[in-house]
Amino acid sequence: MTESERLWIRHLDLVDYPKAWLIVAETTEKWGAVDILINNAGISYRSVVEDMTVDDEQTQMQINYFGPMHLIREWIPAMRERRSGRIINISSAGGMMAMPTMASDSASKFALEGANESLWYELKPWNIKVTLVRLGFINSLAFHKVFYSSKRKETQGSSPYDSHYENMTQFVEKLIQRSPCNSESLAKAIFKVARAKRPLLRVPGTTEPRIFCFARRLLPRFLYRRLLCHFLPGIRQ
Repeated sequence: MTESERLWIRHLDLVDYPKAWLIVAETTEKWGAVDILINNAGISYRSVVEDMTVDDEQTQMQINYFGPMHLIREWIPAMRERRSGRIINISSAGGMMAMPTMASDSASKFALEGANESLWYELKPWNIKVTLVRLGFINSLAFHKVFYSSKRKETQGSSPYDSHYENMTQFVEKLIQRSPCNSESLAKAIFKVARAKRPLLRVPGTTEPRIFCFARRLLPRFLYRRLLCHFLPGIRQ
């Protein structure tokens, strides 16, 4: 992809706050503000709670939560001054429910869910629209790019949680490979939100969030959790 007057490409590490400020300043000088901010970057640790280290937790939260929130704070003043703008954060069904080996990833998504709800109220007086797009399983290579905690690497093969890792890895991989959703359908869902006159606070980007949302509304919480537990692979063993 080649840059042009209509297309700028800038590399940004979400943990590099000074670089983020420079990009915001450069863009503001050129266009005054951005119309739409889409926070799509994220990582996922595949690890049980006991295996996560403090550094692993910091990395997970830094990229999935602190980074996007920092960019939002940088862009809000210009949007507020223009009394217009859209903030679209990409989350997942992991922000609605959690599964074994995905605690930290879900924690970062739950945090993003809460912050988005507050932002929706806070920015409404300035006509700034805030939306969270929830994703389910996407047929992509992202599954093979998950992170494992340093402790997991040391205890693999001798950990009491080995069955959790093995069962969940096979389970998630199978669902991803069978998913009809890909990066193109995801992009279409995001653009649909970007064009909506009255976008909702939470929008399902794939089928799974719709199902989980419906089940949570329909079923008592204890029954909802029991049902999810029933379908977890190898949970009885």
